[in-house]
Amino acid sequence: MSGAGRAGVHVWAGQVPDTVADQDVALLDDRERRRFDGFKDEVTRARYAGARAEIRRTVARWHGVGPTAVHWGVARCPGCGSRDHGPPYLRLPRSEWRTSVSRSGEWWMLALSYGAPVGVDLERRSAFDAEAVVRRALTPEERAHVATAGEGTERDDALMRCWVRKEAVVKAWGVGLGTDLAGVAVRPWEESAVVERAGREGAERWAVREVSVGESCVAALARPADVTAPVVVHGADGGRTAAKA
Repeated sequence: MSGAGRAGVHVWAGQVPDTVADQDVALLDDRERRRFDGFKDEVTRARYAGARAEIRRTVARWHGVGPTAVHWGVARCPGCGSRDHGPPYLRLPRSEWRTSVSRSGEWWMLALSYGAPVGVDLERRSAFDAEAVVRRALTPEERAHVATAGEGTERDDALMRCWVRKEAVVKAWGVGLGTDLAGVAVRPWEESAVVERAGREGAERWAVREVSVGESCVAALARPADVTAPVVVHGADGGRTAAKA
């Protein structure tokens, strides 16, 4: 599908049932099926198969093809060059659309970005292991920010906002959680934060912000800071909401 008239970043999110559906399992590729078979809990299996199938169906509709025509690949890790844990990419159908996906509980999220890297992360709202997250992932300023939040759900929410922003950034980089997250300053008190890092061709600037996809989860999106094309959030009913760039 051409990007003409549909450039920018497009985001979808949804929920899947807790029972395995044969039509979802039938859409899994070999790599996905091996992971599905490795789950012993039926709810986990159902949520995984459902999310992967819905992501595949959404990509297929966007490109005007059937779900079985969508094939994923694994790119080389930008950090070490390995193909064992590199970022996923859309191998077929061939296009300029870059992808990022996330899952949390029954929720799934997909971003398609025309011609530019993108990273998204989604977390279902729940109690966070605060001590572990603060210890390994937050900058001193982020720790202070979280400490000012009230105990309970307010503090959990503050932690999740830090976490999804960090995950979105490292996914956009293509390196994942092998990065020292405490060195990725995402400043959740800012509506949109710019994260800088040293790239192979000089300094890079990445913008990260939250994206509203549902009341029961927190989500964030990251992309190069110089990309100003719109971000469009697609509702489950087919409606679209333009988010700020």
